[in-house]
Amino acid sequence: MKTFFRGIRRYLVSAFFIIVLILFCNFTVLFYMMYSTTGGDGSSGIVLRETLEQAGNEITVTERGYEMTKKGRKALKEYGFVWAMALNEEGTVVWEWRLPEDFSRQYSVFDVASFSRWYLNDYPVRVWNVNGLLLVCAQSPEEIAIMNVPVSVQQIVDFPRYVQLFVIVNLAAVLLFVVMFGWRFYASVKPISEGIEGLSGKTPVHLKEKGSVRELAEKLNATSRILMEQEEKLSRRDQARADWIAGVSHDIRTPLTLIVGYSERLMDDPSLGEKGKKMAETIQRQSGLIKQLIEDLNLTSKLSYDTFPLHLTICAPAQTLRECIADIYNDGLQPEYDIAVTVTEAAEKFRLPADEPLMKRAIHNVLGNSIRHNPGGCQVNVRLSSDGRNLHYLFTDSGPGIPDEIVSCLEAEKEDKSQMQKDSLRRDAVSQPHIMGMRLTRQIVALHGGEVYYYKRKNGNYDCGFVVPGDYFKSDKPDSTQKNGKS
Repeated sequence: MKTFFRGIRRYLVSAFFIIVLILFCNFTVLFYMMYSTTGGDGSSGIVLRETLEQAGNEITVTERGYEMTKKGRKALKEYGFVWAMALNEEGTVVWEWRLPEDFSRQYSVFDVASFSRWYLNDYPVRVWNVNGLLLVCAQSPEEIAIMNVPVSVQQIVDFPRYVQLFVIVNLAAVLLFVVMFGWRFYASVKPISEGIEGLSGKTPVHLKEKGSVRELAEKLNATSRILMEQEEKLSRRDQARADWIAGVSHDIRTPLTLIVGYSERLMDDPSLGEKGKKMAETIQRQSGLIKQLIEDLNLTSKLSYDTFPLHLTICAPAQTLRECIADIYNDGLQPEYDIAVTVTEAAEKFRLPADEPLMKRAIHNVLGNSIRHNPGGCQVNVRLSSDGRNLHYLFTDSGPGIPDEIVSCLEAEKEDKSQMQKDSLRRDAVSQPHIMGMRLTRQIVALHGGEVYYYKRKNGNYDCGFVVPGDYFKSDKPDSTQKNGKS
């Protein structure tokens, strides 16, 4: 919704400034017209005065009387005057140019006062006093009209206030229309924005298919139906896959128990030769590995599809680590393997809300990988430290380390979780069983808000470690059951 409101705000601001710009342009043109009064032909008042001044100065006294030069008459023609005359102080016409025959050649003071700002025989005229003569120039009545509008002094005094009022009223009207149109736009687009947010949250969308955005609402409703159908199909498929894995795990457990039991009896049978006992021991060891793989497969399936509840308790990570290593020794760790533990003072005092059996499973998987992939024996080192807020695990061994292709595969799955959920179980069960333990460790650490890291060695392979935050779960009841790390 923040993006939506930001778009509305930008729309309103842009519309407001556009209208203000238009008003500014209108005012500019208005003031230009006011301060540059135009003549009858559309030219400015300055041009009119210059023309009259120039023509009046071109009237000279000769032996034949008053005459105007060609330059003066040319100026009158170019401006658009149709006739002209010059009056002396007694009102007598002493010079004329194209003056109609029916016009008088003598004018009184009253006549001059009448036509100087108005008309002379229906001709709009302009007058100019130059060199003791009154120059009268007429324009065509078909093209020019003179309108005299009297204005009171008070109106002139109040003119600035009228301008301010005009500006305020116009801006208020502009603001009203901007807000009104903006609100209408907001009201029509808001359901669309809410629908898009609903689609992103995988919630059903049912918009009213009306108004200017009807077609868009129809498409969003159709998209919502398609997504809901796909989500339902994926949910059913995931549930069927989880049920299938759980069923297979349960069905395999019984015959596997028989195999382990019979192998133990064969190992204890005194009549069985040394070679037969080694075979029975191999059968028992491989059966244990199969059992571990089945348990990992079942657990990673539950973690992937959010069907495994977390049972959180406040535990001591240092004690949990030591118990996990003790369990490995008690299960019959061969003498060619040795596990060394280093716990810092801060980590010794650290307390962590966690599902302790799951954390033991994650640690056991990492240690088990070091043991399984170094059949000739190795030294395993575990370091547990804390920076006050997070818990740091680091696992190293004297073997070759985790191959680069394994880490690349795990990192690729981390970047594409959806693909991992679709293909991980099939790959683990068929082509890459050695990756499942590390993937399961990563899932368990992620449920506790942590992350698994890989540290590159000089030989190009990697060591493993992970960091778990101590404040990831905010529940006031740490003994409560929580699902997949969501408090």
